[in-house]
Amino acid sequence: MVADPMAAGPPRRLAIAVFSDASGWEVMRSRPWFMPDLDRRQQVTSIFGYSSACIPAIFTGRKPNENGHWSSFFYSPETSPFKMLRHMKWLPSSVVDRGRVRSYLSKAIAAVYKYTGYFQIYSLPFEILNLFDYAEKRDILRPGGINEGDSIFDRLVANGTPHFVSEWRKSEEYNFDVLRSQIETEEISFAYVHTARLDALMHDESKDSPRVDILLREHQEQLRRTLEVAHAHYDEVRVAFFSDHGMCTVEHVVDLMPQVDALDLCYGTDYVGIYDSTMLRFWFLRPGAEQKIRQALPDAAHGRWVREEEHREYGTYWSDGKFCDAVYALEPSYLLNPSHMGNVPLKGMHGYRPDHPDSYSALLMNFDSKKPITEITDYFELMLDMAAWAAGPRPSTDP
Repeated sequence: MVADPMAAGPPRRLAIAVFSDASGWEVMRSRPWFMPDLDRRQQVTSIFGYSSACIPAIFTGRKPNENGHWSSFFYSPETSPFKMLRHMKWLPSSVVDRGRVRSYLSKAIAAVYKYTGYFQIYSLPFEILNLFDYAEKRDILRPGGINEGDSIFDRLVANGTPHFVSEWRKSEEYNFDVLRSQIETEEISFAYVHTARLDALMHDESKDSPRVDILLREHQEQLRRTLEVAHAHYDEVRVAFFSDHGMCTVEHVVDLMPQVDALDLCYGTDYVGIYDSTMLRFWFLRPGAEQKIRQALPDAAHGRWVREEEHREYGTYWSDGKFCDAVYALEPSYLLNPSHMGNVPLKGMHGYRPDHPDSYSALLMNFDSKKPITEITDYFELMLDMAAWAAGPRPSTDP
């Protein structure tokens, strides 16, 4: 039944939060044609790290060292669930190192271990996987998915908010279709839509590709159709469109792994390292290893060591060194290749320091927020406020 604005009672309200992976400020500010009705537009500071850090920060309102999520893998041979995989090192690398094979293997491993979260082994060698544990074992888009503390989805359930949440493994078209069906029932007051295709596209083609405009126009059409249905069934509709980070165009590719491999150090005995696309994370297991590795990777134009005070500011410092003892971070526009994330150079990358323009998140809304939004952790309170607004004033319990 279509809502009647003349009917008695409070107005029916709907709040829609749309997450668009990698739709950063530099991506969106150059495209003012996108959803012009969302006229409150601003840049928002992101988190140092990848989506594995940024998205949990958005869902919880807490930084990585407060929610237990930063990078995917962390050194923990005692708790590693991958011990049996070390035998796969004997398989031909020409087979098991292919991207498609790795993707199939990741799905099989997730099924065996009953992981519901996003899981990928990327290009980590099988002979070192048994040294690591994995952070995102549970689906962070569901209640109970966060390692430490609750999330927006726990709060929605606890508050009894009728809501819709995307199935992130399904296509964006599927999720928008289901959302429109839910809106037509007039039974929800809050919706969270998760889109990720833009991130993959800009990794392959950079943020300046004409195909970015094509995909954003597809998103715009889906949003407009959704809002048409929403306005037909609700009196008031609020929308917030936001991202986790932006995308930086890769201009330089560096190979730093040989500089570490050439040292008279033994991997797994003297040190351990995870080599991400824009940072090298180290654990130093024996005296002398740190000094040698730092000397092999001096501060330079392409990268530098992150200072402890920076880690504390970013919320990526753990006193026990859970996710690293030290990080060598590449400068924006530089890409580490080969790395443990892959062996094919990408045209776009993120995960650089959060104060770089290409790291900024974008926020587009059709309403004024109750509080200033300065960091992506503020999106948590923003979504809570949207849900509370949509629910309206609670009925009085007075007799």
